[in-house]
Amino acid sequence: MHQAGNTTYSPAPEPLEAPYPPGSLDPARAALDTAAVAERHPAYAKFGQELGNTSLIEVPGPRGGATVLAKCEWENPAGSIKDRVAHALLGSVLQRHGARPLGELRILEYSGGSLANALSRLCADLGVPARFVLSSASPRSLLDTLAGRGARVDLVDKERGFLEVVREALRIAAAEPGWTLLYQHRNPANVLLQERTTGAELIGQLGGRAPAAWVASIGTGGTLVGVLRALRARFPAVRAVGVTPAELPYGSEQPPNGRRKYAGSGGMGHGIRQPFVTLYDDETEQRTVSYPRAFAAMGEFHDLTGLRIGSSAAANWLAAGEVAAALPPSATVVTVFPDAGTPEEWERLGR
Repeated sequence: MHQAGNTTYSPAPEPLEAPYPPGSLDPARAALDTAAVAERHPAYAKFGQELGNTSLIEVPGPRGGATVLAKCEWENPAGSIKDRVAHALLGSVLQRHGARPLGELRILEYSGGSLANALSRLCADLGVPARFVLSSASPRSLLDTLAGRGARVDLVDKERGFLEVVREALRIAAAEPGWTLLYQHRNPANVLLQERTTGAELIGQLGGRAPAAWVASIGTGGTLVGVLRALRARFPAVRAVGVTPAELPYGSEQPPNGRRKYAGSGGMGHGIRQPFVTLYDDETEQRTVSYPRAFAAMGEFHDLTGLRIGSSAAANWLAAGEVAAALPPSATVVTVFPDAGTPEEWERLGR
């Protein structure tokens, strides 16, 4: 990170598809001192105090199959697992920014929705300008929330796919270096945060019970890989199962498309693979779930439990059930429910 006059900025970021250096996930090389950042910024500290320690619950699984457990990330302060990511990514920037005035900092990031929601809340509380690149398919409820918090929004035509959302943010970062791009797909804080918090919490909640499989939608790969790293350190035999939309799976050679996909977990297209996940390709099983199936499963899960889960959580539930069906009743499959869904999703479901 460089400083020019009163402006702090980062060098031009690498392309999404550039090889990811394995050593970047070494905790010693990417250490985040959240305590020091929290001491300097009370609003950051308050958000962190409300973060994490989410419930792990048993959810309906296949008859005669393994038990399925899910971590309820809607319990976080802004309502999703991306609250953890926002806290980590912004914390890493604040740590590098040091004691300089926050007025010199401007935050840029792309998002499928939940990260923008969490970051906009944190930035508003801190008084830091925020700018988000989103798909034009973003729900009106999110856009209204961002506007209410004073965030700037750049919309990319949904027909161009999420890859173009990422690339537009990269173009802005290169052309307007006064904006600091957090770059969730390549920022090691994304993975290390999930390893240190979500993964550690899950191990404690399992109480020594060894999971047979860890199932998570890929998204950036931060949750899938970060929690896997924590689980493998304690339970080396745990299987990793990554889930992506059938409409554009992980690593698909097809071009990006505007087809509706379950929330926050689309593939990139053109054969591009999420950088963190490339480090674990040989160790990760792949499953896909279509948007219609995930959307219907939101309603099915609600009917069974009375709980609201989002479409990515529903996809995880379906994939975890498939894995559990092939395992004995004595086994355990763990997954994550990233959020409770958007108002628009529940309105379409008529709930």
